[in-house]
Amino acid sequence: MTKNKIYPLLRRVILWLVHLFYPRIEIVGQQSLPADGAPVIYVLNHPNGLLDSLILMIGLRQNVSFLAKSTLFVLPLPGALIKAFGALPIYLRREDGKWGGPKGDAKERNEKTFARCRKLLRDGGRIALFPEGTTHSRPKLLPMKTGTARIALGAESEANWQAGIQIVPVGLWYEQKTRFRSSVLLVAGQPFSLKNYAEAYAADPVQAVDSVTRRIKDSLDYVVLQAENSDLLAAIPLLAAWTAPKGKNIGLAEEHEWTAKVLAAFKELRHKDPEQLAAIALRAQQLAATLARLGISDPWALETPDPQRAKLAPLMAFTALSFPFAALGYVMSYLPYRLAGISANTIIGKNKTQVGALKLAGGILFTLIAWILEARFIAKKFSRRWGALLFVAALPLAYISLLWGEGVIELQRLITGRWLNRTDQELADLLVAERHALAQEVLDVVEQNQ
Repeated sequence: MTKNKIYPLLRRVILWLVHLFYPRIEIVGQQSLPADGAPVIYVLNHPNGLLDSLILMIGLRQNVSFLAKSTLFVLPLPGALIKAFGALPIYLRREDGKWGGPKGDAKERNEKTFARCRKLLRDGGRIALFPEGTTHSRPKLLPMKTGTARIALGAESEANWQAGIQIVPVGLWYEQKTRFRSSVLLVAGQPFSLKNYAEAYAADPVQAVDSVTRRIKDSLDYVVLQAENSDLLAAIPLLAAWTAPKGKNIGLAEEHEWTAKVLAAFKELRHKDPEQLAAIALRAQQLAATLARLGISDPWALETPDPQRAKLAPLMAFTALSFPFAALGYVMSYLPYRLAGISANTIIGKNKTQVGALKLAGGILFTLIAWILEARFIAKKFSRRWGALLFVAALPLAYISLLWGEGVIELQRLITGRWLNRTDQELADLLVAERHALAQEVLDVVEQNQ
């Protein structure tokens, strides 16, 4: 099978697996994106390693080229995957002398890659670049590198400023980037072109590059959630989810918008009245601790209306009827799935920016090996036909097991709130009142600091 056939297949499989890992990927601002056929540079924050580019492709439903470390291209599996997506190598000086890395010629090799980027753009292509220059989990954007501006201005200059390149800022917001089956939101900002920089670039290329880099920074500041510290950035989305004015059933876009407002208001409150901020944080922590002791994952469960009973019956029927298949899928796939998570955390350590990608790759590898070994065991124990049948059934069984687990979690969420309402209405009312009081205080803070 030729590369022309293998690479499209690889792309579809990998994107499907990434979407399985993050089943809810939404985009805000899609209406302002450039039309198909226009050359585009997507500039993004970079919280989740190689997965960031793939999330962008899924969200936009577009093939987008991107840069990847040169040392990945020489590894058999990662190299094949990133080549399938049309990735281009970037050579890091810190990897000088490593297999696949530069050999004292990083600048020269990178210039060849940048020339390929410029040609791609002149030909109407689309590319994702990360101006911070590295992936990280810090609560704020890092200082911008100038490479993106140099590529963009160079491509326009070579096309006599007729290429029509659009730079589009995109903020990535992961609900929990290392957690399987979590959500991702892409926030697309207002695109801008480079035609107004023609004279400035001709007069002083360095100053023009700096000017475009500053504009990229300002554009990303508008679409990326940032905080003064990691604890605040982690806590605010949870608090915002609990205090959303429109209730529990809001979309990712509305949740992100409300989170941004709460975060901005709390930044102001930290300077104006740090004691009030500390008091709100303490109330939220105490409410969370009380709910955790009661086995309730979020306070909205206590306010679930009775019509949810219509959802309860089919959910209970599904979990009961699918249990035998889910149990078999669980037995076949749980151990390699857990091994992938343990291996990822052990190898990466505290570097959470690569855990998601490693979990995904490890999960694919370990699970496939486990299915092959299990099928061979059944083939030897019974017959080849049963072994082949088990291998073919492994993927649907694993998926049923996944859906069953999510169904049980949803059942637990519905039942615990109803159980407390039935057995201790006074406590349930107190917790509901506390959530409303907390929500009102947060709303007041937001209104006062807008």
